[in-house]
Amino acid sequence: MTQVLLNVIERPLPRLLLSLIMAGVVFLIMSRATLEFRLLATWDTGIVCFLALLGLMIVGANSQKTKKCAQTQGIDHLAIFILVVSVAFTSLFIIAAVLAKHKDTFTPEVGMSIVAIVCSWLLAHTMFALHYAAFYYRKLPLDPETEYSGGLNFSNEEPPDYLDFMYFTFTLAMTSQTSDTALVTSSIRRLALGHTVMAFFFYSVILALTISIISGLI
Repeated sequence: MTQVLLNVIERPLPRLLLSLIMAGVVFLIMSRATLEFRLLATWDTGIVCFLALLGLMIVGANSQKTKKCAQTQGIDHLAIFILVVSVAFTSLFIIAAVLAKHKDTFTPEVGMSIVAIVCSWLLAHTMFALHYAAFYYRKLPLDPETEYSGGLNFSNEEPPDYLDFMYFTFTLAMTSQTSDTALVTSSIRRLALGHTVMAFFFYSVILALTISIISGLI
């Protein structure tokens, strides 16, 4: 049982499947709610489950475990990374449509929309943290003598773990700068550029939604 749980936590595809199952269960049991509320509750449940599984993996991984997990993610990680980040960003526009319909009063749908916005933001940047880890620890086929790619200088004596990548990712996302972590390769700078641009548009949409919510309550 413990090994099964570890496989679910550490591998991207089982994490996604379990989260989808939990979301589907919520959608089915809330058959009497409005369609909007059901969809928002389903989305929130799926993200919270996915984030909880990621959190268990991140908190429980030291540098060696992080390296092992990052190097064994494979093509599943890249596909799920693109899918999850795209869906998280797209969901903001769906949430905007819901908020526009309920802009005059604070309905349960508005409350669920706020939860969805926060969860989508956390999900997108957490996925970037995992992607930075996979990018950092990837092996270089053309340079077998190098243990892994690297590209970030955390000024640590030990290799970085997932919490180090979370620190870097959320610092970059919230401040658009890297604080005390240096980007030392062109490839990691390109990835950080894409992340920063996405974070800017994410914040722009969230700001617009926040103004919409506040103006509707005044």
